[in-house]
Amino acid sequence: MDNKMTLTFLSTSENEAFARNVIASFMLSLNPTISKINEVKTAVSEAVTNAIVHG
Repeated sequence: MDNKMTLTFLSTSENEAFARNVIASFMLSLNPTISKINEVKTAVSEAVTNAIVHG
């Protein structure tokens, strides 16, 4: 399966939750466990925060 997504948003801390929710919705078609969704959401939060702080 070749499923891709591009997401662009302003680098503000309010958009961290937006990014987490978008990626969780995107993952639903893969039938992940709650644990996997939470792990990915945490990784996305860290990535977005790092991009905002250090970008």
